[in-house]
Amino acid sequence: MLRLIFAFVDIMLHRRGPEDLPSSPFLLWTLFSVSLGVELAVVLPYDGARAGAVSALVSLLDLWFVWAVLRMFSRERRFRQTMTALLAAGTILNLLAAPLVPFLPEPSVAAATAAADTQMTLPRFLAALIEIWSIDIAAFVFARALERPYLLCVAVVLSYVFLIVILRATLLYPVI
Repeated sequence: MLRLIFAFVDIMLHRRGPEDLPSSPFLLWTLFSVSLGVELAVVLPYDGARAGAVSALVSLLDLWFVWAVLRMFSRERRFRQTMTALLAAGTILNLLAAPLVPFLPEPSVAAATAAADTQMTLPRFLAALIEIWSIDIAAFVFARALERPYLLCVAVVLSYVFLIVILRATLLYPVI
């Protein structure tokens, strides 16, 4: 188990790729469950059931997105390893970011007070670094899985991240 965790950390540090992970359905679905559990444990106490439902929806969309991108490049046989790498990295990053959540403003409050609240605090800075690292890891994993240039994969991942940010904002904080 410890060797597997070190493999995930090595992927996060670009020392290994998803091809170094086992192609195990059990590992994939176990990590999916753990990832969703960690996400809900972080989101539910602060944002409520609606945010938990949106997080579950986003987790399912993540599965679809990875499958669709791999299918588009005829690499669907790498789905389990790629998704396992992304889920493991995401779970570790969520655990790292969890202590920051109480110190971050709620998105609805942040939007209402955006003009008055432009100060960069340490929790905001660390959360932004974790988000950038998350994008970097996903792009690296896709670059290895697709055998395509890293910058192309950064563009693909950024497009998906923007789509998810818009989806979350629309579902959680609709403008009336």
